[in-house]
Amino acid sequence: MKKILLLDDDPINNYVNQKFIEKTHPGSDVTEFLEAGQALNYLKENTPDLIFLDIDLPHINGWQFLHQYQHFPNKSKIVILTSSIDPTDKERALAYDCVEGFIVKPLNSRITRTELEKV
Repeated sequence: MKKILLLDDDPINNYVNQKFIEKTHPGSDVTEFLEAGQALNYLKENTPDLIFLDIDLPHINGWQFLHQYQHFPNKSKIVILTSSIDPTDKERALAYDCVEGFIVKPLNSRITRTELEKV
């Protein structure tokens, strides 16, 4: 069973992404957060197999999340899932060791299957 964390401030995006995960990998354990601070607290004691991370988040954005998360002792694979098409965002994200992918929304079954098969 794969453990997946969804971090996006839009509950509809989280819901749709969870459905793609359930469709491509039934039985996956999916946890979702709308705020990065809550996710960081969760990650202090949990290490999912994969994190789908949005960049544009309230309070603590995706960049601030990555800056803090890079100092955690146990890290999950992170795939940025964003609406940004700015190539500098992709370069910046992939500069973090824990970031292994950059996907422009929306997620779909093919991408979900591909990313989950990597972990």
